[in-house]
Formats: sequence, C-alpha cells, structure tokens
Amino acid sequence: MFKSLFTPLRARFDTTARTTSLPAPSPILPVEEPEPEEDFARDARIQMMRTFVEDVKGVRGMTDKMRILAEIHRTMVEEAATKDVFRELDGFLVMMTILSALHEEGQDIVERMEVARLGLAITSLAMLDHPQNRNYFDSRVGFDALTQAITPFAHNPTTLDQTLGFLLSLALSDFSLAGVFQMLRNSVSEIDPNRLTVIHIPQAILAIVHMLVYIPSTDEQLPHNVFKIIERLASYNHRNQAWLNKLGLGTILFDRLYLPDTSPMHAISSQTELVMQKILRKMLSIGAPTKDVRCMFRALVRGKDTSITEGAVLDSRILELLRMSMRVKWPEHFAFGTNGAIEVQSEGGGTGIGTAGWSFMAWISVESFTKSGSFLIFNAAWIIKLGVRSDGKLELWTNAVKEPAILPASVIHKGRWTHICVVQQAPKSVGPPIRVFIDGSLTDTLTWSYPKIDPGNMTYVLGSPSYIAPLAAPMLKVPSTPIPHYSFSLSTSCLLALPLPNVLLRLIHYLGPRYNFHAHMQEHHLGRFLTYGAATSVNIYLFSLATSRELGKSNGEEKDGRALVKAIKSGAGIPEESFVFALSPASVNVGEGSGNAANMVERKGGMSDRKREEIELSLWGDVVTYRPQCLDVGVWEIGGAGILLRVVELANNPHDLCHALGVLTDTLQISWQTSEDMEHIRGYEILAGILRAKSRLLNMAAYEVIFEFLGLNFRTPESSTVMNPLAYRLLALDFEIWSQTRKEIQLAHLEQFTILLRTSRYKRFNLRQHLGKFGMVRKLLWVLQTNMYGHDVIPDVVAALKTVLDQSFGTTDVKPVVAYLAVNLHGSQGSSNNASPTSVISYIDRMTTREKAEQVLDALTSLLSAPGKLEKFTAALPLSRICLLLLGDNPSPVTASHILYIVGLTLTRSSSFNRKFELVSGWAVLRNVLPVAWDPSVHVAAFDVLLGRVTVGMSSHNGLAGSQKIVCPYIFPAILMALDRGLGIVARSDMSNCSDSLHNTHTTVRHGLAVDPAMEVLLEELIDLHSSNNGFRELFKSQQITALLVEACKTFARIINVDQDVRIRATRISEKMAHLVLMLALDNYVDAANKQELLAIIRLVEESSGQDTSMDTSLVPSNTNGHANYARRRSQTTRRSLQIIGDRTYQKSVTRIHEWQKTIARTERKRLRKMFQDLQEHHRQAERLTQWRTGLTMEPGLWSTSVERKWRLDETEGPYRIRKKLEPEQVKILSVKVSEEVSRDVEEPDFESQSVVQVEVPPWAEAYEFSATGANDDEEWAEEVGEDKHRRVRRDLEPGDVIEAVKTATRIIGVDSSPGLLILGKTHLYMLDGLVEGGDGEVIEAKDAPKNLFSVPGSMVELDGIQRAQRWPYEQVAAFGKRTCLFRDVALEIYFRDTRSLLVVFGSKQDRQTIHTRLLAIQAALSVNDPTTPSMLRTPLLNKVSAKLFSGFRDEIYTAQRRWQAREISNFTYLSIINQAAGRTPSDATQYPVFPWVLSNYSSDTIDLQSPETYRDLRKPMGALNPAREEAASARYTSLDAIGEKPFHYGTHFSSSMITCHFLMRLEPFTHMFKRLQGGDWDIPDRLFSDIQRAYRSASEESRGDVRELIPEFFTCPEFLINASNIDFGTQNNGEKIHDVKLPPWAKQDPLLFIIQHRRALESEYVSEHLPAWIDLIWGCKQRDPDAFNVFHPLSYEGSVDLDSISDEIEREATVGIIHNFGQTPRKIFPHPHPPRLLHGIHTLSLGTLHGIEEDHQLLVQCQKPVRELNTPVAYLSVDAFSERVLPCRANMLYVPAFAHEYVSWGWLDQSLRLYSDRKLIQCYEAAFCTCATFPDSETLVTGSQDSKLRIWRLTRRDQTAISLLYILTGHQQPVLSVVASRAWSLVVSGSEDGCAMLWELNRAQYVRKIEHDAPIHSVAINESTGYIATCSREKLCLHTINAHHIVTLNVGGGPPDLRITSLAFHEREWSNLGVLATGTVGGTIALRTWDTNETPEGERAQWQFRTLRTLKCRPADGGFTSMITALRFIGECLYFGQDNGKVYSWDLPE
Repeated sequence: MFKSLFTPLRARFDTTARTTSLPAPSPILPVEEPEPEEDFARDARIQMMRTFVEDVKGVRGMTDKMRILAEIHRTMVEEAATKDVFRELDGFLVMMTILSALHEEGQDIVERMEVARLGLAITSLAMLDHPQNRNYFDSRVGFDALTQAITPFAHNPTTLDQTLGFLLSLALSDFSLAGVFQMLRNSVSEIDPNRLTVIHIPQAILAIVHMLVYIPSTDEQLPHNVFKIIERLASYNHRNQAWLNKLGLGTILFDRLYLPDTSPMHAISSQTELVMQKILRKMLSIGAPTKDVRCMFRALVRGKDTSITEGAVLDSRILELLRMSMRVKWPEHFAFGTNGAIEVQSEGGGTGIGTAGWSFMAWISVESFTKSGSFLIFNAAWIIKLGVRSDGKLELWTNAVKEPAILPASVIHKGRWTHICVVQQAPKSVGPPIRVFIDGSLTDTLTWSYPKIDPGNMTYVLGSPSYIAPLAAPMLKVPSTPIPHYSFSLSTSCLLALPLPNVLLRLIHYLGPRYNFHAHMQEHHLGRFLTYGAATSVNIYLFSLATSRELGKSNGEEKDGRALVKAIKSGAGIPEESFVFALSPASVNVGEGSGNAANMVERKGGMSDRKREEIELSLWGDVVTYRPQCLDVGVWEIGGAGILLRVVELANNPHDLCHALGVLTDTLQISWQTSEDMEHIRGYEILAGILRAKSRLLNMAAYEVIFEFLGLNFRTPESSTVMNPLAYRLLALDFEIWSQTRKEIQLAHLEQFTILLRTSRYKRFNLRQHLGKFGMVRKLLWVLQTNMYGHDVIPDVVAALKTVLDQSFGTTDVKPVVAYLAVNLHGSQGSSNNASPTSVISYIDRMTTREKAEQVLDALTSLLSAPGKLEKFTAALPLSRICLLLLGDNPSPVTASHILYIVGLTLTRSSSFNRKFELVSGWAVLRNVLPVAWDPSVHVAAFDVLLGRVTVGMSSHNGLAGSQKIVCPYIFPAILMALDRGLGIVARSDMSNCSDSLHNTHTTVRHGLAVDPAMEVLLEELIDLHSSNNGFRELFKSQQITALLVEACKTFARIINVDQDVRIRATRISEKMAHLVLMLALDNYVDAANKQELLAIIRLVEESSGQDTSMDTSLVPSNTNGHANYARRRSQTTRRSLQIIGDRTYQKSVTRIHEWQKTIARTERKRLRKMFQDLQEHHRQAERLTQWRTGLTMEPGLWSTSVERKWRLDETEGPYRIRKKLEPEQVKILSVKVSEEVSRDVEEPDFESQSVVQVEVPPWAEAYEFSATGANDDEEWAEEVGEDKHRRVRRDLEPGDVIEAVKTATRIIGVDSSPGLLILGKTHLYMLDGLVEGGDGEVIEAKDAPKNLFSVPGSMVELDGIQRAQRWPYEQVAAFGKRTCLFRDVALEIYFRDTRSLLVVFGSKQDRQTIHTRLLAIQAALSVNDPTTPSMLRTPLLNKVSAKLFSGFRDEIYTAQRRWQAREISNFTYLSIINQAAGRTPSDATQYPVFPWVLSNYSSDTIDLQSPETYRDLRKPMGALNPAREEAASARYTSLDAIGEKPFHYGTHFSSSMITCHFLMRLEPFTHMFKRLQGGDWDIPDRLFSDIQRAYRSASEESRGDVRELIPEFFTCPEFLINASNIDFGTQNNGEKIHDVKLPPWAKQDPLLFIIQHRRALESEYVSEHLPAWIDLIWGCKQRDPDAFNVFHPLSYEGSVDLDSISDEIEREATVGIIHNFGQTPRKIFPHPHPPRLLHGIHTLSLGTLHGIEEDHQLLVQCQKPVRELNTPVAYLSVDAFSERVLPCRANMLYVPAFAHEYVSWGWLDQSLRLYSDRKLIQCYEAAFCTCATFPDSETLVTGSQDSKLRIWRLTRRDQTAISLLYILTGHQQPVLSVVASRAWSLVVSGSEDGCAMLWELNRAQYVRKIEHDAPIHSVAINESTGYIATCSREKLCLHTINAHHIVTLNVGGGPPDLRITSLAFHEREWSNLGVLATGTVGGTIALRTWDTNETPEGERAQWQFRTLRTLKCRPADGGFTSMITALRFIGECLYFGQDNGKVYSWDLPE
C-alpha cells in the first residue's frame, strides 16, 4: 500500500534538492550591516535539520518516525532559518509521502495518528510566516496532495474527529486544537473563542467541509460543531471571511442547503442548517463568482415551465438569502496585516515626484487600529510618509520638516471605506502648500516647504514593512521595535506628479472605491459610473453652490461647480504622463496571495499609444490580494436588470414581492451597470406595469423598499430627497399603482409629498430640480377628476396637492388649479360636452366633482393667506376676474364664503383692489349671486369683508362691532339683497311654488329650513351694528342703500300683514325687522323721504300684530293681495337695483365671465382627454416592452426551457436580395425605442430660467376693464392645449426628432398586408404598424378604422395585440423606387444599408409622390457629405453599382448587362438585377422574382453538368417544351382568336403568389399564406409540392395548366425543402405521407447538396450560353410573341386591371384573388434581343482574368519581402479601400473600414474601448471589458467582452467621429474570445471560452441559435457570399450554413501541435464553384481546403468532408524559425497572412 500511495506522488514531484534564492534586500533603507559573527547554534540546527530530513526519508518504524519528526518540529521552532533548508531538501514532499504511507494495514492507529499530527504540524510550521515556503507549497506540492494523503483517515469513524481536528489545527497553525472535536463531543462547554483567530491555511477548512460526507447519518453533533467553528472563524475578521469566500465555501454551502440533489452530504438538522445559513450569508457578503450567481438565480425560479409567469414560482428561502446579500459592495483590495507592504519600484528615468507638485490618494478601510502609536500607509522614497494613528487621525511627514504633523480633522473611521488624499502645491503657488482631503472635502492644511527631491530611481511603499522605521522616528536607520497589531485594506491608490484640483477629489469620492481610478480616468463621460446616490450628492452640492450664488453668499466655489460638471461630462483631463504609479488588485498580473513574490503592474501608453510599460512590484509580509466579485456584478453578467424584473414579475405573494423588490432596488443602488441597463431597456416603465398588476400584493414593507430606493429616509425624514427622478416619475407618480393598494399605503404615499417638500432639509432641491419639473399639480388635479381614490382618501389627496402648491406657488402651478376650479365648482362633468374617450370613461368621476373642487378651493384659500402667496397670485393672474370666474352665477355657500374671504384678504393688503373689483362689476355680481348662497358661513364672510375682519387666520370676528370700522361698504348692498331674498323666502307659505328665477331649487331645498334663523342672525347683526357703529349708520346716507332695505322690509311687512300663517311663523323676524326699521326711522342719517317709507313699514307690522295705531293710514298702501303682487314687486326691486349699478357694465362683465368659463371648460376637456390618451399610449408602449422577458425565457436565457423552436424565413436580405436566413418564429419582431432618459445625469442648476414675473396693470390706467387686465387670457388658456393629432405616435420617435410628414401606408409581406403609418421625421424614417390616420387626421388604431382607409384590399395580418414598429436613420436609406402592387402604381420600395427593405402601398399616387419627393430631397441633402466609399456602395443588386440601378434606369441595366457579358457577375446575380428592375421583389408574393428551370435530369444517380442533355431548353417557355404542349398552346390561341376574344396560349402563369407559396409552403410565413390562398386549408395532398422530379414533369410535360418557373430559393435556400416544423400535409393516394421534399437521386438525400448542384447548373456554360433566349421570353422582345408560344392571359399584363375603378367590395376581393392566381407578367425591360455572354477562357473567372485561387492554387507563390511590418504580432488584416493596401493590426486594435485614419483600441487597465483618429485619442468608453472586436461596416462595431456579453456600437460622423453604445447582448456564460460580423447577412457570430458559438441577428440585436464545441472557440469566420460559418477551437474546425446546419468537421487535435489552427479566412467571390477556406497554423503553414461529398458511399446520404487543395508552407524567418500564422485575409485572388513576428506577406498568382 505504501508503494501504491508513494508512486503517484513520487511521479508527480521531483525529489531532487533545489535551492530557492531569497530576494535581495530592499534598497529603500541603507541599513548598516554589523560585523559578521559566528552563530554556531544556528549552523548546528541547520545541519541537524538536514540530517533529520534525510533520515526520515529512509526510516520505516513508527517509533523512529515519531522521534525524528518531533526533532524536526523542535528544531524548526528553535530556529526559523531551518525552514529554508526544509524546503530545499524537499521536506514538504517527504511529509506528503509519510502521510500517504500511514494507511497500510497492521500499524497501530494511535501511532499513525501521532505521525500524522507531527507531519501536519511540521508542514504548518514550515509555512507559518514564511512566504517563500507558502508559495512553494502552493505551486509545487498543492493542497490537493495533502488532502488526498489524509482523506483515508476520515473514512474511519474512530479517527474522523481527530482528522478534522488536525485539519483545523493546520488551518490555524495551532495544534493544541487537534482534539477540539473530541472535546466538544464529550463536553457541554464550548471552545474558547479567543483560540479561533486568524486562518493561515484556509484550504484546510475547505477540506474539513468536503470530509463531512464521511460523517455517519446518525451523527448530527459533529456537523453542527464543524460549522459552528467555521462560523466563528468567519466572524473573527474580514481576512478569514475573504479567504473562505475565495476558496468557494459559499458555493458548497449553497449546494448543500438549496440544491440537496446535487450534494452527497446526508440530511442536516435544522440547528446545523441555521449555522450554515449564517456562514453562507457571510460568504455572500464578500461576493460570489458569476457561475454561482447564475446557479442561485436559476434555482430561485422553480416550476415545470419557467418561460411563462403562471408556470413558475419563486423559492422564498433563496429569495431571502439574496435579499440579505445584495447590498454588499466590497471592492477589489489589498489586505495588509502587521508588517505587510507593497513595494513599487519605478523604472529608470521614469516619472517621479518632481517640482511641479504631487498628489497621493487612496481608498482605505481600517479593520483594527494600533493600540498606540501609528502605522504607515504610504512612504515615498523617504521623501514623504503618511500614517494613521491609533485614534484614526492621519499623520504626515516630509523631509522638509523635522517632526511629523498630526492632522486633527483628517480622521479615518473604522470599518468603512474612506477616500484620503494629500496634495502639495508647487513652490510659489497660490494657497496653502499642503491640503489634506477626506472623502473629497478639505479637512486640513499645512504651510510646509516643498520636500527635497533626489533625482534617479525611486521606490514607493504602501504599508509598513518591518524594515521601515515608524513615523515617529523618520530618520532612524535601523529597524524599529515591533509595530503593534493592526490591519487595513487599500482598494486603489495612486501617486501623481501634479497637484490635483479640489473638484476632482470630490468627484473621485463620488465615484466610490469600486471605480478604478488607477486607469487614469480617461472616460469622457464619468457620470456613467455614478450610482443614484452619488449622482444625487453631486447635484445637491451643485444646487447648494447655485443657491449661495442666488442669495449673494458666494464663497468662491462657483468655479468648482462648473469644473465638476465639466469633469463629469467631458472627462477629468488628467494627463496619463502625470501618473507616477496607479495600483489596484486589477493591475496585479501574477497570482493572488501573500508573500515576497514578484508581480508586475501593466501600464499602457496613453493618447500617443506608446509601448506598454511595466513597473516592478513586490509584496512583503502579510499582504493578500482579494478580488471579490459582488453579487451585483454577477447579476449584471448573467442578464442584468431583466433578471431582477423577472423575479419581481414572478412574485405571487406579498412576502416574495417585498423581497424581490428589495433585491432589485438594492442592486440598482450599488451598481451603475445595472442602473444603466435598467434605463436602457426602459426598466422603470416595465416595473411600473408589473406593480400595476400586483398592486393588491403591495404591503407596507414593500412600499418602504420602493420609496427608500427613490430617496425617502424613513428613519430620518429630514434627510429625504429624490435620488432617482426617472424612477420617481414613473413609479411614485403612477397613481394607478398606489390607488389600488391598502388605505394605509395610500395615505403613506400621499404623505411622502409632504416629507419631500416640507420636512426634508433638501426640500428646495427636491422641488426645483425634480418635483417642480414633473407637473405635480396637474397630475394631482387629474387624479381628483378620476375615481381612483375613495371618498375617505380624497382629503389626503387634496392635502398633497396643497403641499405641492404651497412649495411651487407660481403661474405654472396656480393656473391649472384655477382652471380646475372654474370647471368643477359649478357642476358635474357628466354632460356630453365633457365626455372623455370611451375606453377610459370608467376612470372619470362624475358624481362628486363639486365636493372635491370645494376642498381644493379651501386649500387654495388657505394658501393665499400665507405671507407672500397672495402677492404672487395677483402678480400672476387677474385676481378680480378670477374671483368672479370661480364664484359663477350660482355658487354654493362654501364657494361663496371662500371667495368672500379672498376678496376681504385682498382688500386688507391692496388698496387698489377695491377699484379693480368695481371696474369689472364685481360688487354688482356679488349683489346678484351672493343672496343665492347665503348661509351662516357666507354671513360671517360678508360681514368680515364689510368690517375688514379678514386676517391670516380666516375670519377674526369677535363680536365687538362697535370698535370696528366699515372698511368695505361696497359689500353692503349684497348683504341687503341677501336680506331681501331671505325675507321673501320666509314670507312664502308654500316654498315649492316660488317661481323666482334667481332661486335655485337645490339651493332652496338645502338651505330653506335654515333661512329663518339665518335672517334672525342677519337682522340682529344689523341692529347691533346700527346701535354701536357710527360708520355703519353713515351708510344710510345713501338713498340707494336705504331704498334697498326699505324695499326688502316693505315687501315682507305686506305679506305678513295679509297672511296669518306667515305672521305666526315669522313673529321673531318681524319683531326684529320692526326694531331695525324703527332705529333707522329715528336715525338722522336717513333722509325724510325714506323715513316716511320706514314709518309705513312699522305701521304695517303693527297692524299685522293687531295693535292699534294712531299713525296716518294714508301712508299705508291699500293692498290686500300681497302674495299676488310678490313677483311683480320683486321684479321691480331687481330692476331698480340693476339701474343703480349700471346695466351696461354689469352685463358686459357677466358675459365675459361666462365666455371665459366656457373657454376654460373646453380647454380642460381637451386636456383631460389628452391625459387619458397619454395614459393609454403609455400603457401601449409598456406592453411592447417584452424583449427583456423573451431573452430570459427563450434560449439561451437563464430560465429557458426545452421547448422546440419554430423557425421562419427572415425578411432580412443577403447579397442580391437573397433571403435564406431563418429566425425564431416565437420571437415577435419588435423594434422598441431604447430609452435615452437617465436619472444619474449631473446638471448645474439654472435658477434664472425658473422665475416668472408678470407686471400688474395699475388701477388708474385708462380703460381698466377686461381688455386691460388680460383681454387675451381666454385665448391663451385655449391655446395652451392645442390639437395634436399625432400625439400618440410621438413616443415612438427618436429623442429630438419631429414629424415632418405622415401618410397612411400598407406594408406588404408576401400576400399579407399590414396597415400602418409611414412617418418622415427630421432625422429618421418610421413604419408603425397597426395605426392609421382617420378622416380628420387623428391617429387611430387600424382595427377600429373603416376599410376605406386601407390601401390594399385582401388579407391583412392580425391587428390585435402588439404591433411592429421600425425606424431607420436617413443615413441608412440606400435606395428607393416606385413600384406597383396588384397593378396599382401606388407602391414605394425602400432599401436600407442594413440589408432590410420596406415595400409600402399608399392610398393614392399623390400620397406616394409626396413621400417620394421628400425622400429625394433628404437623399440629396445627405449626399453632400456622404462618407460612403466605393467599398461600401453595396446595393441590393450589385456590389459596386450605384443606387440608381434600384430605380430601374436603363443605362444602369445596360451596365449590369455588360458586366454579365464580361463574366464579372454571375447568372444568378444578373437575373436578380433584372427581376428587381422589372419590379419583382421578395416582399410581394404576387411579384416574386422569377428564375428558370435549368435542369431536365432529376432521375439519375449522378449528374453531368457538362452534358447539354442535362439541361432544359431555355429557348422555349415551360408550356411549349415538347411538341404536344406546343400544339395544345397553339390550338388554344387560335380558338380564342377565332371567336373574337383576346387570344393567349396559357390560362395560368409562370409566376404567381400561389406558385410562390406552393413552393415555400414548408417555411413560414409562406405556410399560413398558402393556407390562406387555399381558403384556410391545405390543397389536395397529391397537388402539393412534394417531389422535385414530379414538379418538373408537371410543369414540362404532364399538366397543361402548369407552366410555372422557379423562384430564387431553388438556388440559395435548402431549408425550404425541409419540413422542419413537422407540419401534417396529409397523405398522397399512394399512401406516402408528405414530409420533406423528395430530392433527385444525385442530391444524395441532402438539400444542401441539391442547392449547390442546382446553383452550379445555373452558372454552367450551357446556361450562360442559352440564358439570353430565356430572358427574351420573360423580360424581352418575345414577352408577348405568339410565334414563341409566349402569350399569357390578358389579366396578367400590367394595365389590364384597375382596382381603383371597382367600387363593389366583393368584386374587388374577387379581382384580387384572380391576380393572386393568374399572376403578373413582369415589366418588359429589353425591346431588342438580348446579347450573348462572352464565353472564351475559364468560365468561372471574369473576362481578362487568367488565374484564380480555386482554379490554379498550385501556382500560388509567396512574395519575397514583407508587405507590411509591425513590432508586435499581427492579429488582424484590414484593407484601406482608398490606397488599396493591407493594414495589419496588432492585438487589441482594429482599423475602421473605409476610414484608415481611425481605429479602436481595447485591453486597457480601465477595460475601456478607445477611439483614435490620426493617432489622437478622441473618445474613451470605460468598462467596455472588450476582448475582441469586428466591424460589419464603417458605422457599426461589435465587441466581445470579458463579462460574457456582446456589445453593438454605432459610429457617427458629424463634427467629429463619435462612438455610442446601442445594445448589450447577453447569452454567453464565459468570456467571449472571438467575434465576426457580416453586414451583408446581418449576422454576428461570437465564440466563447465555454465552447459555444452563438449566432445573433445584427439589425434587431437578437439571439438566433448556437453551435456547440467542446473547447474554447478562438476563431470564427463568415463567408460574405454564401453565409457559411466557420468556427475553430484550435483543434477542431467546423463548417455550418448560415442557419447553423452542420456541414463538416475537421479534427486536428490528434496530430502534431504545429497543426493547431490559429486563423481562418474564406475566399470571397460573388459566386464560387468550389468554396475555399484557408486555415493558418501554429507551425506556420496555411491549408487551402474545400468541402465536398465525393467520398460518399453509393446509396447513402451525402457525407461531407474537407478536402485539402494545397498546404502552403510559409518561408522561415532568419535563423530558420517559422512564425505562427496569426491572421489571414483574401483580397481578390491574393492571399495575405500575418505572423506573430509582426510581418505580413502575400501568396500571389502569376500575372
């Protein structure tokens, strides 16, 4: 057994002695060495160690082993120097051998365990505090070997406890703990926590966990003890925690807790599970790798089908775990223990601290301070020292001073990351020489001299190594006493040779410790890296500066604010050359861990792209490098914000919803990447939609989670602010969400407005920067007009409105409130005039509008009483008119009392208001309307106005009328009119018979019962005033006033005089009235005439009471019928009143007020309607946002299911309009506008633009009436909401774009049509399906529109559900031309540079011409600065033919013809050009491109393409290929001609939509089109397309009605021959089930081989020779030639049918069906016979070309001299199209196609992507994580990334080239290694480290499918002509079609290493007969390969194989060394290759 264990270890390790030299002493301190002294004891121990190690190798007895091992241990304890000897003598390997041999049988178990203990103790001691030994053990021995050696002890239950104890002792380097588990098992006491301290060997802890599987299932105590100890160790310090996390303990625990099926451990107790969960949370608090995060989120969602919401549920336990772990944000950092340090040695002559100033900054986190003294954190070559004292204060020393300075205000707090910076100005600079900053704020300054700088190399040290003296003794040259224990961490640190400005330090603090400013901060938009909290802090700081400036309290920091904004938006502007060093864990290239190990820091060149430089780095002592990955980074890499939104969407109970929201918001708060992604995918709109659906599940905890994220601080509300304005607007202001929640949440939601706008100390910031821009007042008013909230919550809504209005009291906010009140105070909106859209009518509240409006009025009135508010109101609006507007002609008492209060308040503050109010007839209006609303509240308000008692606290009535003056006598007539009306009501015995037109019925009923006491109170008030107020009595000097009182009292007295019932009921009133009248009659202020009237009233009253009077009865009129004369007398009184106030002015005022009210009502109705429309459109847009979910639930998403995918033909076109690429049918093709709205933007506040002042017209101005106080106000209020008929589509526009033209157009897709809107914007063209313009120009849903609006009769696509929306910038428009559709010349086809096309049909020629003319103008404007180069002029027709060809110009056709004759283009290409010129397009199945049958042999096993008998006769149409068919056609023509009909040979056609769909019926969308044309079902099975041979026989021989030709797919697309969807087409009569198309025998059952052979036949010499004859038949001079038997049905020719003239709908539909079946003859192109092709020479080469690579590869010769040279390996070969030269690219850079002066570069420390122009950096985009890149065209860049994502970028060229990110694609699970893209096929292929190649659709940025490899994919290539895809994983080369159909694989892994493939390239031709793929190898050879099926056994399916045409052996370099081929590129018939030596050569053919 010893041999069996020893042998594998012996074979693994070399036991020969080796020496490892110690590092040279650091040059940092010139230590004076003492005289050497003999240390005999040390030498003796070293010799003893040598002896013992040699002896133990040969000893076999256990006793001897124990003795020797004990001596080794004792010697090592006594002398640390023996540890080096132990390592040099392979002591570690000896220990492993001894441990492995302990498992032989027959040995005493006690002795074996003792030997094991000693062996492990020696191993532990040898590594303790010895970095060299530790590194040696890790790299040469490995902990796996130790685990393997000791594991057998764990199998034995009797030794298991002791074994685990040994491992724990090994981990802690404390073997007194060896029996700890036995002790815990036998004792109830626990282990002393002080013994569980620092973990020295964390791998031992991991081994303990792995060995738990050997614990018996009945033992529950031991697992608990193990995990309890681990939990305490993890809690001891951060280092333990980080070590365990790094080794994957979290992964193990998660698997055992939540994935028990994958874990071998037996079931665990609940007690142990709790401990394990605590440990797991501690592990996750550090972070988790991406694979673990992916595992956690995948396990989080459970269910049979996780792709649908109903089929998936969340695991609550995992959700809680994520919730508790997500907020952790540990950065990468170095952990320093006592004496740990990092030494940075600058290169010779490098930049160091100079005389221009310096700056040192770092992020530091202190875990424990020293108990006394200080420790160093930075030492710059004994010039500068910076330390931290025990109290956390910084301590600084330079060589310019003797003693260090303690910085009292610069304090570092324990346990948190702090940014520190020390800056020293250059000598003679302004300001303090030394500035110290903590967290971006200046804390201390020092006035020290500049330090003395010694030139030469400098060494910089971070930390406190033992060889550096403490700060207190800076000049001491000997090691100091040991430094007390301490520990701290540094994240990023740097030293600059310049003083940094204050503003940049503040910015770096805002960026946080996770931003790697070591990367030199070259990003041009640093705001991307701000979290929401950081961005808010910046904005608050800027706001405070602006506020100080506004208040005149400037402190000189205004420039800092502007500089800060500039730095965030344009970059920090720090020169890269100024960095002396910049250090972070990301910059350490070699290894992780502690030890005196040499590491390298890479620093790349800057803007000049210098050669990379290296800085020597050494780690000393206790330093460990940690690179934790926080959970938010893992979430970003596996899917970003979409993952978190999906979790929220799947939550189905309040508990899960709360936690899911917590996970989402926590991630967004700490991750700028996820925040950016959330904004990019419009995630907040998505979240709002989810919450609307789940509002009933929201509880208070979920509410707090959401609003804490938005900025509310529930613990300290005064700190609340809006942190995320975008989310706040979309979530907090979406009242649909919160109105459906529980009442407590509704109230809390409304209360948050008060917190933000009143309680918070940032309330001004919240208002002016955020809430004030959201239209809060209008939103709340809109809520009040709906029935969202219950009546019990409405007061809180009004309170919220009041709060908002109180803080933003300006014209913008007050005006909507006034408009709302004007419309809603005087009735309901239930009338038809106020109707809103029917679809949202349920939202409108029509029952309680007045009550709500009165509450709003009360709030407004309350606000006006506040200081300053009334003045603002009157300055903004004409208050006098507003009062009359709100009062109306029939106000309620509430309204009247509040208006009176406003009037009274204004009178007290404005001396001019009285005059203003009088000029608008305000007092006259009050006289008429106030009596209607009279009640006690109005009574009080009216007398308050009269007496001036209105103050801030509403009425100040105190009953002391005598002490008050009459302030406003103008109100008194209104009071008297109220008395008149009240007495009249009291006097009427039958109130229901009152016919007074001034009395409102509901008012009378409501207030009638209270009239009697109201009149009593009124009379009493008048009596009191008369008796106590002299000013009041003076009012009666006016005869008019007295007359009003007389008339009121006289009428009442007459009635009670004749009506006993009234008299009895109104006794008290009559008495008080008589009292008042008597007082007036006796008053001297009343004139004599009125006194007589008053006395007459008194007599009437006395008579009615039965009292005898001696007064003259002649004073009493004789009238016994008071009731009959009441109406007449009341009318006379009213007329007299109107005469008093003036009829003209009053009527004018009333009329204007009514008109104004109507105008406002109309405006508000429009506004309400549009708000509801906006709400509908918002919901519609949100419904379109589904792509985020699809990417998760469909392959390759995180929760994808194994559902069989369906495929359809993609509309994207390849070269020459080929359509053969498939797309997933399940994915809806939607183009959702990417949101560019961000919440983390930083702006400098501009207060000047936020103030509005309106000049008030003075009261003395002439003609001060309505015209002078805003005569156009009503028009202004009306114009504010203008008609915007295109409002609902504006959200689909790109930001900043405007609509310039809109037309209803129908998009054609095969035989389907989709109505929509074609919109021409200023910058983009849009096609929006499902929307049309109605008759009035309003945009409406197509499904609701009448049919006469549709421009294409016939079938339409489904109009319900989400509709497609597309957009293109005008630069993408390649060409366009007029087309016909169904013989109507109203169509337009547009072709785009991204290979998409658009065929639309308009309602009329005029509409089409409008769009066509505008497009011509746009194209002309763009052509002025068109950057397109010749290589980019690729149109859908021809590679280098201009876009005019698309329009069918004849000279361009002839250009193509000449090129075809010269064999420059293929037959297929030429036919494609002719088809398009004739109006044939793949977009229209009725005009599908037509191609010929070229073969006649579909039956033989092989096919001879050289034999003419193989081909069909192209001189004749299909209907006349043989004599019989020719005769039948002739007979039909003659017979029709004889009867006078238009003669024709064939009643069917060679091309129609039926024929097209017949051929393509296996491929969607043609599958459903074919069924639709067949009436909804399949045709008879025997008539379906099932056999190519039978189809040809039918068209050429058997069926007279079958004369069809072919479609282009027969030469390009093998997929149309395969029934991949397994559609059931039925069974033929012969019993054969129809499935795939039966192929000719020579196709060997392979559709691809059939397509290839068929294409070869089309390009053969025979077809080339005879093709002109066929062209004459289809498009040429024989198109209607009877002699050529080529006349078709008359309805098939253009001009024969006019659909526009057919008015009958049924007839139009029938005609359309005829066109679909009869087909359409193409437009005639050639009037003369077509010329022949020039066929001499090699027919596969163009005329004049003698040699080609395919044909003459044996003639290739390598050039003698390099074409180009680099000083680094060549990674890629670009082509400069202008100079026609090859441009080699080094690694990590790529030239922009067609712009050779521009290139992109990546691989920088900041993971940035940089754009250069003329070698100058013009843009830097940090955190792009780029690993590879490709350009599909000069405007698009695709990059693969280290974070497993693909990014698609856009390059724009206006003033300067700029790059912007368009899409981020998630799918790969490991870093992307290679990427290639083809614009021609709109395809991206990316290969990753996990061996997966993924195909992506470039235009839509969507995943398509994947290709699996078993190794990392390093090379990918796409054939631009065929779309073939080559993928290579070094040892395996695979070839696939564009649809990932596997063709052939080549394995080179079994051969020599030199054959490994390093590069790929396809030979590109417009058409290639063979196809050539070149592969470069490690050995410097290039293989030219093709692929064929020549070796396929007879009768079997085709078997493809690579066939090597030639192996090119490249010429060796000097010295005979052959360089590796690193890049390949075919250019024409020349092959260029680049090598790793930087040279580029070419293989050329002879001239």
